[in-house]
Amino acid sequence: MKTGLFALVTAAVLCFASAASADRNIVVNGQLLAPQQIAVIDAAACTRVPAGRYWLLPNGAWGYEGVPVVAGFIGQLCGQAQAGPRHQSLSERGLLYSPGELLR
Repeated sequence: MKTGLFALVTAAVLCFASAASADRNIVVNGQLLAPQQIAVIDAAACTRVPAGRYWLLPNGAWGYEGVPVVAGFIGQLCGQAQAGPRHQSLSERGLLYSPGELLR
């Protein structure tokens, strides 16, 4: 399955275009990606991939160039909420007062 994903991403990298990705320099396995390739990688990763130098294996494992440790798997964020932890509201923290409550 992951080999199929890699093949799909690789094939799609050669086909799609997006001018919005032109401002980032992303190098994967020693190759500078074109804007259309960046758009495909962003879609496969379900996030905006930051500019940088990465390696990518056929099984979907990726890491930072020069660091032989797997940092994650492409697509692992798909289906997950991208927002950070939810902060407690003022009422949950006991900081929300009713009108006139401070004057009592």
